[in-house]
Amino acid sequence: MDAIQTYRVHAQLGEELDRLFENERILFCCYSRLLATLWVRSELGRPGNDPETTANRLVGSFTTEAEALHQLDQTTPTLLICTQLLEEGSGLALIEAAKARHPDLRTLLFLQHDNLPLLEKALATHSDGILLERAMGSGQAMNALRTVTRGGFYVDSSLATRVVGSRRGSGLQLSQRELEVMQQVVYGLNDRDVGVQLHLTVNTVKTHLKEVYLKLGVHNRTRAAIALLLMGLVDPPDPLLPEHPDLIVPAFNP
Repeated sequence: MDAIQTYRVHAQLGEELDRLFENERILFCCYSRLLATLWVRSELGRPGNDPETTANRLVGSFTTEAEALHQLDQTTPTLLICTQLLEEGSGLALIEAAKARHPDLRTLLFLQHDNLPLLEKALATHSDGILLERAMGSGQAMNALRTVTRGGFYVDSSLATRVVGSRRGSGLQLSQRELEVMQQVVYGLNDRDVGVQLHLTVNTVKTHLKEVYLKLGVHNRTRAAIALLLMGLVDPPDPLLPEHPDLIVPAFNP
């Protein structure tokens, strides 16, 4: 990785990050004390940032699972970003515990490796976004942040390809329209954007989603998307969707 080039790209995307995080309360947790400190510095030290606003936006930056969970109990973050490895504990366990405490908390998990057993464990956390650590600071990470902060589901398409069809969906009766709706969910679209894509009202989209949840025995879109990916009933996400660049912006690969 060319760190200087990556930094330049990140600096160019700073304004967009500010917009994405404008209404977020972020909890960050990683294995590196340096990275955790740099995250704080990037938030507090960015020119033009209001210290009080930034302090409200970044509720904590930690290196251990226990510290992050303690902070989670003290504050109400809207977005948890963490790495697979932590100085103490596990990012996967952190997300599972955080979701148990706050089911509506949106999460983004960075994996160090792409082996299938690890990926299946990561999917089992029901994280709203999953991608590899090497994507950190890249356009792909920005795509993930855009999707997750919008209420969508994001998983690196190369990772999803490894698990599609790893389980069988025998006996599951989903209608063609329900599968079409869920395919758009896997692409990372929220209810409104699914409606735009399929020419449906938002209420109709919600009705189809409720039927899918009932048939799958799940309670939210992320769990439904993961289940259908594992069953091979929907295609892996393609975050480019070139025919709809207004919904998801193509990744930038420095």
